Amino acid sequence: MNKIFHIGSTFKAFEDGDDLHITGMASTNGTDRVGDIIESEAWTKGGLQNYLNNPVILFNHDYNQPIGRAISLGTNDNGLQLKAKIAKSAGHVGELIKEGVLGAFSVGFRVKDAEYMTETDGYKIKDAELLEVSVVTVPANQAATFSLAKSFDSESDYQDFKKSFKTVDSLTESNNLQETEKHLDSVNESMPTDSDKVEAQEKTMSDIDIDAIVAAAVEKTATAMAMKEAERKSEEKTRLEAEQKAAAEAEAQKAAQEAQIVTAVQSGAERLMADVEAKMSAKDADHAEIISSLQNELKEKAAEIEQIQQSKRVFSDRSSQKSDVSEQDMVNAHILGVVTAKGMEGTRFGRSILEKAAAVQVPGSTSTDYETIVSTAIERDIELELVLDPLFRKIQMNAASMVIPTMPDAGYAEWSANSFAGAPVASDYTGNLEARGNPESPAANDGIGMGSTLLTVDRLISKSFMANETEEDAIMPILPLIRESMVRAHVRAIEHSILAGGSTDFVNPNGPNGLLKLATDQSKVLDSGASAGAYVATTAALLNMRQSMGKYGRRPGDVVYIVSLDAYYDLLDDAEFQDVNLVGSDRATKISGEIGQAYGSPIIVCDEFAGGKVAGKHWGVAVNTRNFLVPVLRGVTVESDYEVEKQRRVLVATQRRGFKQLFSAAGQVVAHTW
Repeated sequence: MNKIFHIGSTFKAFEDGDDLHITGMASTNGTDRVGDIIESEAWTKGGLQNYLNNPVILFNHDYNQPIGRAISLGTNDNGLQLKAKIAKSAGHVGELIKEGVLGAFSVGFRVKDAEYMTETDGYKIKDAELLEVSVVTVPANQAATFSLAKSFDSESDYQDFKKSFKTVDSLTESNNLQETEKHLDSVNESMPTDSDKVEAQEKTMSDIDIDAIVAAAVEKTATAMAMKEAERKSEEKTRLEAEQKAAAEAEAQKAAQEAQIVTAVQSGAERLMADVEAKMSAKDADHAEIISSLQNELKEKAAEIEQIQQSKRVFSDRSSQKSDVSEQDMVNAHILGVVTAKGMEGTRFGRSILEKAAAVQVPGSTSTDYETIVSTAIERDIELELVLDPLFRKIQMNAASMVIPTMPDAGYAEWSANSFAGAPVASDYTGNLEARGNPESPAANDGIGMGSTLLTVDRLISKSFMANETEEDAIMPILPLIRESMVRAHVRAIEHSILAGGSTDFVNPNGPNGLLKLATDQSKVLDSGASAGAYVATTAALLNMRQSMGKYGRRPGDVVYIVSLDAYYDLLDDAEFQDVNLVGSDRATKISGEIGQAYGSPIIVCDEFAGGKVAGKHWGVAVNTRNFLVPVLRGVTVESDYEVEKQRRVLVATQRRGFKQLFSAAGQVVAHTW
């Protein structure tokens, strides 16, 4: 039977320099959930040879979309292990792998020899041929490692397939050949004798000519890759030729303009000299009168000459020109100046940036003009790395503290008659905020008063250290690492503070109270009631947290679940959990870091929870994000200082942030412990 089976499994992605690699186990020798098993030796009988001749990695089993090549493929005691390099031309597929959206591959193979095990009602595959490997959005048979039965279109097809292999009881597999033959004879005697439906009970699939199919597929893939590579080279050649032509034309135009200016100057000077010589050499020439005439002409042209001279010093009309200075260069130059304590003007790299920028800026620009750009750029880098922070609304502060008016909740609007029988009284008008009627006693105007919330921001500081004698040339290559270190330090502190600030799980006693602390103070922490090691996080537990929120959990779109890594892996085994493969990547990108949904509410995985399944430690929290604010005072400031005793320079990055619950009503945030 010419049947191709698939094994769905996960891989790990990592970057080695500029290269992107994936690695994982294509198959293991363990028994899967339906009783099937692939022996490690099944891949050592020539089944890998054809694939190794052209080890292309595909996307979604599409032979017209290769994305890389396998660089390592072999067997070990656990099964078949695969390592592949993803091509830079893989485009969006490579980016999805880097971002963790794509994390599974599927291996297509053909069974050449197998034994049916009556004890497990499964197959022991003894010889298999690898046909292709694909990175996929939805791997086949996610509920099990693989399943031969699920790969058939009908039960009858599967039964016919079962008859193709000899039956062996897995518990008596070591019995002698005579007992096995007796069992096969009894099976053959009980089967129909219709030759159209019955095949020999013991045979292999080695008679199927799959080589031609594989060869055709490989040839098709190679042809498609060659065509795409040729198109890419053609486009690259066309682009380079266009750039070279444009550069040559620009250079020629510049040279022509310079030549025209020189010619104009020379021609003017020559004409002036020729005119003077002609006048002076004329017969009966009055030299005094000629000189006086020339002086008058020069006075008339003095204003024009001065204007020409001044125009050479004005650069404001060149502001529309494109600058060669990138934002990255500005940031690096500023950080280098801070690290060396020389400022932008004191380093060679900083001076070069200022000189380039002078071509498109008003004269007099200094490094202080770029501090705002640098601060905004670093702050943006931090924002891009955050996962929890973007869930909440931000408010820009103009001071370290600010009071904002708030109204705890809306009262009831009141129905009023269209006309009054008599003169209206005060109790007839109870619609304003300060005279809101009580629905149980409409005449009692107890009202709803406006409240206020105090927003404050705390200073967040990160430190990096560098030896004092470090030279500029040695610092330049590691500037991106210094910047990344500052960004990552602030990201971790902000995320950890929002989640666990002020709680027993928090590593820093300062900063605002986080979600876990607020849930604890408001007695909104659910306990599993079981030992931590035996408890498994489920979507039902997530729903329990939402139910405990009361009216704040009514709308699933307002609720966000934040779970630990251990809880996330538990949820993957829950049938109710809808991961990105099911809800779609477009939905997931609406909220940074979303990995799935539970009953309409997004789920965010966060690695700032306390590690491991420890009793009393939190594994998840549900929060209504509309009732929280993140006050921000300003951008990021980078400064430096010198520690004389330790002979090192300290690079300090600071910003001011906070985290505030608008109203203290319980139910806005609910946590869960192991």
